[in-house]
Amino acid sequence: MNQDKDQMPQQTDEQNDSPQDDQSNSVNNTDLKQTSISANQNETQPSVDMQNSEQPKADEPLSLKNQEKNTATDTSSNQSKAKKKAFIVIGLIILIALLGLIAFGLWKSYQPKTVDVQGRVEAETIHISTKVPSRIEEIFVQDGQKVKKGQALVRLSSPEIEAKKQQALAMLQSALALQSTADRGSQQENIATLYANWQSMKAQENLANITYQRGATLFNQGVISRQRRDEMHAAAQSASQLTEAAYQQYARAKRGSTTEQKSTADAQVTIAKAAVAEANALETETKLVSPINGTVSKIYGKPSELVVTGVPVVSLIQDDEMWISLNVREDQYAQVYQAKALDGFIPALNKIVPFNIKNIDAEGDFATIKTTRQTGGYDIRSFKVKLAPADELKDLKVGMSVIFKLQESKE
Repeated sequence: MNQDKDQMPQQTDEQNDSPQDDQSNSVNNTDLKQTSISANQNETQPSVDMQNSEQPKADEPLSLKNQEKNTATDTSSNQSKAKKKAFIVIGLIILIALLGLIAFGLWKSYQPKTVDVQGRVEAETIHISTKVPSRIEEIFVQDGQKVKKGQALVRLSSPEIEAKKQQALAMLQSALALQSTADRGSQQENIATLYANWQSMKAQENLANITYQRGATLFNQGVISRQRRDEMHAAAQSASQLTEAAYQQYARAKRGSTTEQKSTADAQVTIAKAAVAEANALETETKLVSPINGTVSKIYGKPSELVVTGVPVVSLIQDDEMWISLNVREDQYAQVYQAKALDGFIPALNKIVPFNIKNIDAEGDFATIKTTRQTGGYDIRSFKVKLAPADELKDLKVGMSVIFKLQESKE
């Protein structure tokens, strides 16, 4: 019994001890819960692991739920913070872009405005025509073909020119024959004939003189009358004059042509040669050749068609010397004449090329812009600027546009 009594206090003591243990365990659990809550607030994973390791197995599902809730809350808060940061960055970028756009607009508004002025590539055009009415016989070139100086372009035909040439050649032959006769003088046979005639007249003169002398003697002797003596005297004088005439003819034939006759013959030859040269020149007009190196721009007419005097048959472009023709207003003149060169954009070649200013000429009154204001203002004239490429451009063609940028005038 005593043993039982002894055992009873022990059990009582054990029972008394067990509530104390339970109380201490509950206190410990409370402490651990508080520790786990503080650890979650501080967002430290090691404390959570310690709490999980120290809590009893019965409270583990509750702590896991609390941990998942805390993790989800932290993730959502982090995402919201990241979104806020992204919105802030995007807003700053947009703000900077707007400020930059405003600054660029202000800078652009204070910059001088430019205006596009269009010029055109030009070259000298040569029209080739003929001076005689003729017919197109053959065409050797075509539009757009490159030609060299002296190259045949068109051949024409004209029967009238051929006939005129033959006539001129005949006149030249006649004049040359006359010139040869004048230079050579009379033929030897003519000279001999004239000499014989002179000698005959000389013999007749001697006979007439002897007859007169005899008649004079007979007259003095009273044999013949005075009339007969005078007739003998007249016959003697006539024979003397005829002898002199025959001698002059012989002397002229022997001397040859005079200086004047030779000059006349030479003049006739010169006239005939000029006629032949004229005929040859007209014949040359039937063969049209290129006077320059260039490009065929246009051919007017076809084979077998008639060509009128002075009407162009072929047009050539002298494309080895091209320039740009640009018209500028008077209010833009100051920007041009002070510059020695301008940069122009060629749309056909898609390149910017420098051009040198050659000269500036004033346009006519038709290119003057009249003012419409009653008071103030002035008539704006136009000026033609001639520019040439600073460097050789092989691809530059006549008719291409060239764009120049000039500052717009301030009103």
